[in-house]
Amino acid sequence: MTQATDDLVAAGWVDYSALESPWRKRARGFLRFVRTKRAGTFGLFMCIFIIVIGIIGPWIVPYDKDDVFYVDNPKYDPESFEPDALNPTRLARLEAPTWRHPFGTDDKGRDLFTRVILATRLSLQVGIGAAFLATVFGAIIGIVSGYLGGLVDLIVQRVVDAMIAIPSLVLLLLLVQIVKDPNVTITIFALTVLGTFGASRVVRSAILAVRNDVYIEAARVAGAGPVRIMARHALPNIAAPIIVIFSVAIGGNILAESGLAFLNLGVTGPSWGNMVNTGRTFLDSKPAMSLIAGGALTLTVLSFNLLGDALRDVLDPRQRGR
Repeated sequence: MTQATDDLVAAGWVDYSALESPWRKRARGFLRFVRTKRAGTFGLFMCIFIIVIGIIGPWIVPYDKDDVFYVDNPKYDPESFEPDALNPTRLARLEAPTWRHPFGTDDKGRDLFTRVILATRLSLQVGIGAAFLATVFGAIIGIVSGYLGGLVDLIVQRVVDAMIAIPSLVLLLLLVQIVKDPNVTITIFALTVLGTFGASRVVRSAILAVRNDVYIEAARVAGAGPVRIMARHALPNIAAPIIVIFSVAIGGNILAESGLAFLNLGVTGPSWGNMVNTGRTFLDSKPAMSLIAGGALTLTVLSFNLLGDALRDVLDPRQRGR
């Protein structure tokens, strides 16, 4: 800046923040977020860490998900008539954590660390994929319904009311049971159907609050059509609740996917819910499987929920406390 600009800033005639570059403003905003939203910052960094683990998981795991391990049989006796003593090795079933197996092994002798890491990718695929699609479709339905109003809004909202009235667990089980072998695509589709209508209700409320604002009226006077107004003028001004809906929905979808796996209705392969279900049988004697898988699930859902709450406080002017 020149000396004249410095003098104007010092005199209070010019706001220094207005002269900052966009990147500098974003950095200042991020530092303010870190300073004021400690829980949200923890959630943000944990989400980044979990996403990185989900991406690079297949390349960092030491074994294949179906590799079975054996250990020396302490009861081995070739002259014995006991079935347990005839083999020199036995299945490494529910072994305690070791350097070779940091989380121990499961009931089938497989490495638990490998399966927990690989389950992270599945949970993120389902959670983020379903949250993204539900948010997109919900935003479209909510914007069209709220902006057009009238008969369109009446019909759309009655359909939304009917879908929301159906118990989510019943609808989820029904959608999954349609196919004999559930896969990632079917699970994402089922969770998308569940999340779309709730998201549309929130977006509709946001569009009702802005559809008669001055900039919307100016666009109408300028000759802009409804589609252009909704896409270019209304949507950017309701982006904050849409971002919050997306971030909060991820945790709920991950929890729903684990619930399906707990009921043995989820995707075939490593899943936190399936591990918790299997481990509960041995909870009294070998609780490691349930505790580790349940801890990973809890930490992931908590991180996305903390991040979503912090984003709501930051992006919603009514929650900023200013």
